[in-house]
Amino acid sequence: MKTNFVLSFVILALNVQCQNENSKKSAPKIEKIRAINNYNFIQNSSFKFQFFSDSSYVFTIDEKDLNHEKLEKFNDYCYKKNDTIYFSQTRFRYNGSTKAVIKNNFIEFIDGNFPLKIEIKKNLYYTKNQLDLKNYNDYAFFSFEEKFHKRYFQNQPGKLKASDLNQNELVELDKILRKCFSKNNTKLRKIDQYLKQCIVVANEKQEKEVLINCYCKDSDINGSYKYNLIDMSDGGNCNIGLKINLTTHNYSDLNISGSA
Repeated sequence: MKTNFVLSFVILALNVQCQNENSKKSAPKIEKIRAINNYNFIQNSSFKFQFFSDSSYVFTIDEKDLNHEKLEKFNDYCYKKNDTIYFSQTRFRYNGSTKAVIKNNFIEFIDGNFPLKIEIKKNLYYTKNQLDLKNYNDYAFFSFEEKFHKRYFQNQPGKLKASDLNQNELVELDKILRKCFSKNNTKLRKIDQYLKQCIVVANEKQEKEVLINCYCKDSDINGSYKYNLIDMSDGGNCNIGLKINLTTHNYSDLNISGSA
């Protein structure tokens, strides 16, 4: 009798385990994050990153021009911790990044062979770093990576660290920038005619600095300035740069590009 009871218990336990396994297998695969960049150079092209509930991801490149079309997909696994996605030992297959940071409605792929930033269209997770850019929609923020961005800071190796802004600091940043434009109004156009690309760092004094490059709004860059840093060597007062120190509340190093 005792033997029959033990056998029945084992069979019941196995049935429960099988049901749990079947439940896991039948659990729906849910898209947790979707990020898309749409480019319109000659024809529409796009980058799309999707992260799913089973820790898998799909990265899709859809390239189109007049004489060429290419659809390419990368599939692998990763895991999310707080606001960071960590990739497997194979790294992110497109640019070799070890991780991607979720902030300000973008996902930025860090420590790769080249920078990559994609705009989030769907996010089922709570995100801590989330600036409200509704009233600052001509600003774009990029995470500091020394190997790509040190040239903007007079090549100060090891002295700068990536940092972020909170909402109050964004308001202060805009206030100081407007003060700069007001003081230099004979040299510059009206501030609302510019797109602003920003990199935030903490310097060796632990002061928060923001590099800002401002470019005149133009149909060629209006759609993509949020994705990539613009590389322009001339342009006159359509290409200006400066630094704003949010700890000392002032600006410096105003530079107006020469004309072509």
